[in-house]
Amino acid sequence: MALWQFFLIGLIIVNTLSIVLTKAAADKLPKRSVGVFYQYALCAIIASFYAVFVGGLDFSTLIILVMIIGAINAFGNYFQWQASHISLSKTSLFFPVMDIMTINLAIIFLAEGNIWNLQLVLGVLISFSAIYLFRFSSIKKDGTKETLNKNWFIYLTAMITIFGSAAFLVKVFSLTISSGTFLAGWYIGAFFGSIGLLALTRENPKNDFSKMTFLTVLPVSTTILGTLLLMFLTYQFGGPVSIVLPFRMSFSAFTPALIGLFIFKERKTLSWKEKLAMALGVIGAALIISR
Repeated sequence: MALWQFFLIGLIIVNTLSIVLTKAAADKLPKRSVGVFYQYALCAIIASFYAVFVGGLDFSTLIILVMIIGAINAFGNYFQWQASHISLSKTSLFFPVMDIMTINLAIIFLAEGNIWNLQLVLGVLISFSAIYLFRFSSIKKDGTKETLNKNWFIYLTAMITIFGSAAFLVKVFSLTISSGTFLAGWYIGAFFGSIGLLALTRENPKNDFSKMTFLTVLPVSTTILGTLLLMFLTYQFGGPVSIVLPFRMSFSAFTPALIGLFIFKERKTLSWKEKLAMALGVIGAALIISR
C-alpha cells in the first residue's frame, strides 16, 4: 500500500468526525459567525505551532496567495455551518458535488485524464448513482418528498462553489509549498476571513466567549485542521485528485448522513432504496480504490 493511501484512510476518518462535530457545534452556538471566528482563531494558533515544529514559515508570494484562499474558505465554512444546522443529512449528501468541480479542474489543469480507465469511470458513476438514490428516496411519513429550504439551498450552493475550488488549490499548493507554511498561511488567512464575517453579521465575539464555547469549538478546530493537513499530505505523497476525492466522497456522504439520521434524529428509518444505495456506495468505492 502506498504512503498516500494511509493518509487517505486517516483523511476519511478525520473528515467524517469534522462534519459531525460541525453539526453539533452549529446546534450549540446560535451565532455561527462567532463560532467560525473562534474556530479559525484556534486553527491559526495550532497551525503556527505546527509550522514552527516542522521547520518554520517560508515567507514568499505563495504564502500570501494561500492566505487569500484561506480567507475566502472561511466564508465557505460559515455556509457549511448554516447548511448543516438546517439539515446535516441533506447537506452531507451534496458534498460530492464539490468533488466534481475539483476533479474537473484536475483533469483540465493537472492532466489527470490519463489515469482514468473503465473501472474508475464505472466506480465513480456507481458512487454518484448511489448518492442520488439515497438523497431522492427521502420520503416523509405522509408520502411526500422532503422539500428543500430556500436558505439551505443558497448556503449549500455557496459552500460547494468555495470548497470545490479551494480543494483543487490544495493539490496545487501540495506540489509547490511545505505543509507547515501551507497550513499556517491557510488558517491565518481564514482567521482574517472570519473577522470579515463578524463585520458583515455585526456580531462581537467578546460577548459570546465562555468555557462552553471553547470546549465546543476546540474539537471542530482540531478535526478540520487535521482534515486539511491529511488531504495536503495525501496529495503531496502522490495521491491523484481523481482517485482520492471519489473514494472519499462515498464515505463523506453516507457516514455523516447515517449519523444525522440516527444520532441527531433527523429521521428514524432507512427505506429499502436507501439500503440499496448504501450497498452501491460500497461497490463504487471498492472499484475506485482498486482501479
